[in-house]
Amino acid sequence: MTTTLSRPTFLAALTLLMTMGPAAAEYREIVVLDGGAIRGTVRVSGDVPKLPPQPVFKEHETCGETLPDERLLVGANGALRNAAVFLVDVRTGKAVPRSQPVTIDNLKCAFVPHVLTASAGQQVELHNSDPFIHDAHAVLDSRTLFNVAIPKGRTVRRTLIEPGLVHLNCNVRHTWMHGYIYVTEHPYHAVTDETGQFRIEDIPPGTYTLRVWHELLGSVDGQVVIESGKTAAVDMELQAAAKETAQ
Repeated sequence: MTTTLSRPTFLAALTLLMTMGPAAAEYREIVVLDGGAIRGTVRVSGDVPKLPPQPVFKEHETCGETLPDERLLVGANGALRNAAVFLVDVRTGKAVPRSQPVTIDNLKCAFVPHVLTASAGQQVELHNSDPFIHDAHAVLDSRTLFNVAIPKGRTVRRTLIEPGLVHLNCNVRHTWMHGYIYVTEHPYHAVTDETGQFRIEDIPPGTYTLRVWHELLGSVDGQVVIESGKTAAVDMELQAAAKETAQ
């Protein structure tokens, strides 16, 4: 039997096909026996201001009058803390650690850690160590992923399903509280420590794009070649300008 579409139906179907992009290739998990690694340092150059402390508007008995501004933490020789580092467009590699949650604490009116990375499919455990209620409002591309209350001493769990940059804030009038989770489809990601250093392991040999993201300084890409059983040393640099960071 032959089915003939009416002209309006045909045009609607044609429009749908034209607006649909090519299907994104899914990440494929394999056993990586001959992997390599990346170790590196992220630094910032240019005019790097020291941001003033953030004012605290309530809960002073626990949180104090101000909190350090974690949006730009720079150590010796420009070492940049809290930068997310990850490979771009990885299609094959080691398994996502779905049974290993990432954790964020609400501690003295701050999300701790301020920045972390995770893989799609992992859970995030949101704990509250403060003696009052907090809220975790997670936003991805202006869409709310979840918005949950976290009573004192409690832990709330949510699964990170979609890749992308997740912004956290607290809606219980803790307006200074912000944090980030950079979620990738794969497990090849890290966050720089206080010395600006990071390490990513068990990468299949090949040539990759390595990306660094920072909430104030933007992002930068670099190319890295991974060889079997070897560790590639990579230094990445972001540029700072006072007018961009002192906001």
